[in-house]
Amino acid sequence: MRFLIVISLTLLLFACAATDIPDAKNGTAPSSIICIALADSLWSLRADSANAIRALQTYIQLATMDSSSIEVWSKLSRAYYFVGQYLTPKVALRDSLFISGYEASQAILNQNSKYRNLLFSTGDERIAVRGLDLSAIDALYWGMANYGQWLATKGTLVRLGQRELIWTTLEHIKELDSTYYFGAYSRFKGALMARDPMTAIDTLAIRNAFETAIQIAPNYLGNYTLMARHYCPLTGDKNLFYQLLTLVINSKINPSLSYYPENVYEQGLAKRLIVTSEKEKWFKR
Repeated sequence: MRFLIVISLTLLLFACAATDIPDAKNGTAPSSIICIALADSLWSLRADSANAIRALQTYIQLATMDSSSIEVWSKLSRAYYFVGQYLTPKVALRDSLFISGYEASQAILNQNSKYRNLLFSTGDERIAVRGLDLSAIDALYWGMANYGQWLATKGTLVRLGQRELIWTTLEHIKELDSTYYFGAYSRFKGALMARDPMTAIDTLAIRNAFETAIQIAPNYLGNYTLMARHYCPLTGDKNLFYQLLTLVINSKINPSLSYYPENVYEQGLAKRLIVTSEKEKWFKR
């Protein structure tokens, strides 16, 4: 089966490279369907880091061919996040990928007439965000996810300066779909509250947010690693930290799940979190 997939990807690569000239008569790129198939095929195999990087490169090519496809640009933003989050250890390069992912989402959202008009008339991105409907949720979420990771390495003043925009975006995603992307709202909310000095004191609300995400998607391992990373050091709960990460490491992940690749990398992340916690003495006892 894997051999057949490799053959198919090879054929798609040749076809995509050979037909990347836009069709002026129809106003569309005849290679776009082929290239999307290639990018999506590579993306489905992103548990292999080489395929993840090639998928990102193909989405970049697609975005240059079609500047108005919210599907393509949303997938591009997500691919930037994946490569930055899981495959890039160097902080400077990670930041570059995350900000590129954020800019990709902004580029396509700015083509939404309601968003653009609200932004122009009010000058307030928070108001413009509220004008977006469900069709924009992928671009909205992955843009925010990238931006949140980029902000994580910045100083407190920079993070606090963007907190209202991040919270507004997060709450609007909840309004559009409260269970979107395997509990993303609750998962992101827990991490954001734990990192925000204004909300970090409410540890019960932080725990509830993570537990809600786990209830929504108990097989999505990122819900556990994020809780271990942000809630446990904040509360000094070393036992829960190891309990959550041991669960992740010992989980038998299902290859048929759409988030199987993420789960693969979350298991590696869980192991690294244990090492980092001991090296940096997150739990002093």
